[in-house]
Amino acid sequence: MLKLREELDLRKLEVFFWVAELKSFSQAAAHLSLRQPTVSVHIQELERALGAKVFNRIRGEVTLTALGQLLLGRARSVVALKRETLAAVEQFQGVLKGDLVIGGSNIPGEYVLPQKLGTFIHKHPEVRPVLRIGDSAGIVEDVLNGKFELGFVGFKSDDPRLTFHKMWQEEMVLAVPKAHPWTKRKTIDLKDLRSEPFISRERGSGTLESFRKLLRKKRQLPEKLLRVTMELGSTEAVKEALIAGLGVSILSRTSIRRELDLGLLVEVPIRQLKMERDFYEVFHNRRPLSAVAQAFRGFLRSE
Repeated sequence: MLKLREELDLRKLEVFFWVAELKSFSQAAAHLSLRQPTVSVHIQELERALGAKVFNRIRGEVTLTALGQLLLGRARSVVALKRETLAAVEQFQGVLKGDLVIGGSNIPGEYVLPQKLGTFIHKHPEVRPVLRIGDSAGIVEDVLNGKFELGFVGFKSDDPRLTFHKMWQEEMVLAVPKAHPWTKRKTIDLKDLRSEPFISRERGSGTLESFRKLLRKKRQLPEKLLRVTMELGSTEAVKEALIAGLGVSILSRTSIRRELDLGLLVEVPIRQLKMERDFYEVFHNRRPLSAVAQAFRGFLRSE
């Protein structure tokens, strides 16, 4: 036990965390500005100190062992504490620098945040943004488990550990291929959707959940109204399927602006149905934000 206490240093835990997070020794080395053999040595020494393996390495795939799963939560806390401590010191010294680790669901992550991050780092060149994109449900979960300081998502949860602030409002539209018969109509009825193959985002998508809630308010059962023939994992995949003429879908106007301008897709209004959704900033209300994350929040509000 004494040997374990002497050899289980914080640097090894930090290296372990990033290998587990990125599922790659080489990517962890790049993130930490280390050589890959150095990362391997840190992990070997950690496993030697613990007396057991923390990773399975099978055909190049890196996965956590049971001990690694146990260690991951503790290692995440160590990395978060280091980030918060460095940010506090830098704020005291009057310099804003360090990593800004955030997550965004498809619409804010792909179409809103990149431009805003570019403007932010122009003002603060020593900040390094790290933006991960996923579905809204996954981003919320990653904010809860400490993977992200801030998330930007398309729906709110009731978890008391989280704080949500409304950031943007976005219109959803019915999009159809350019050769679709509905392009000759001024509007369609909601019930007309039953006749067309519907291309859906995966469950966990904020757009899909917002549309389903809207249908329920109209006393329509989504399962009966929508004939889902494809379920795809990203907005880009849905757009490509639409362009190929494989069905119709509900998408954020922001996400298809280019395709509408080019005439690749056509918006068809649904009679007496206004489709709007909100996007939210989310953070863990029991975990202090770093100075960089606080500065980014202030920047977004000033925008």
